Amino acid sequence: AVVSTQSTGDQQVQQVLNTDERGCYEASLMNIHTSVTSPQCILTGYPVLRGEVVFRNSSRVANKDDWNVYVMARKVTHSVECQDVMSYLQQTTGAPSNPSYSFQ
Repeated sequence: AVVSTQSTGDQQVQQVLNTDERGCYEASLMNIHTSVTSPQCILTGYPVLRGEVVFRNSSRVANKDDWNVYVMARKVTHSVECQDVMSYLQQTTGAPSNPSYSFQ
């Protein structure tokens, strides 16, 4: 975790940012140690470090685990928000209207 400590008067406040397996802030697309930039997940905005779902008609990708959570949420809730996400994905990536789980 990335830790920042600040003193205000007689109190110390410690802020902690979550890190990933690279040792970088978990939402950082660039690895601060190697300067390698990871692709951005179209669902979460977080870096795709492993286990990606590739959309054939674009250069976009999604984290496999996040994709599977989205597919399950869409099937279970039938929410307007999930439908909006699917409309966006269809427009930007050519994703199928009936997405399936990724086991690869």
